[in-house]
Amino acid sequence: MSSYLVYICQAVKNRAGLERYWQVARYPENIDVLAGYAPFEVIDADQDERVEGVVLAEFPPFEQTVEWFNSEAYVQARKNREGNEYLGMLVDSGDRPISKRSARAAYVVFVCREIVDQEELNTYWQRVNGTLVGQSARVLIDRGRLLILEGRGPVEGVTVYEFPSRDAARSWYDSVAYREVRQHRKKGAKYLVILTEDGVPPVEQRMPHTRVAGSTTPR
Repeated sequence: MSSYLVYICQAVKNRAGLERYWQVARYPENIDVLAGYAPFEVIDADQDERVEGVVLAEFPPFEQTVEWFNSEAYVQARKNREGNEYLGMLVDSGDRPISKRSARAAYVVFVCREIVDQEELNTYWQRVNGTLVGQSARVLIDRGRLLILEGRGPVEGVTVYEFPSRDAARSWYDSVAYREVRQHRKKGAKYLVILTEDGVPPVEQRMPHTRVAGSTTPR
């Protein structure tokens, strides 16, 4: 069983420190970074939230990853990016098997921030995966055990779907089937939804709009 790190960079106030962190931070062996500050878009946000970059990585089992996160080496590495704001979450993959991912992929990340109508949200959860039938998609995370490692809650759950391309992900999100189900999500909870491409760009190409602190350059 694996776990996933889902990291959302919310503000960059110290770009130089962030770049030092990228250069010195070391992940455990055999982890798979699915998306590391690749091109992305916020496709829905029910409250005002800033997103500067997204990281999604498959890690060892939950407890081992917590141990690594709190290790002296990684704590020291994280000090380089102090002043920058992140929401970092560790989520269990659950009992679903982890298979080799697509050569190219895109990911839709759902962060449930607040539940406002549990019945409506339950209806959404019961129906949403049915909209993936016939799609070239798979569920990576579906509201597994969650721990906020960094940043501020509340976070009620995280779901991540993998698609073979950004266009395929967007086509599903805009489909009639998903739009019909989405109304229950909108009534039931406040979500942040991000579509990110896969890959890990070189340091100098990551989040170019943040090279000047506080930049509001359109993505």
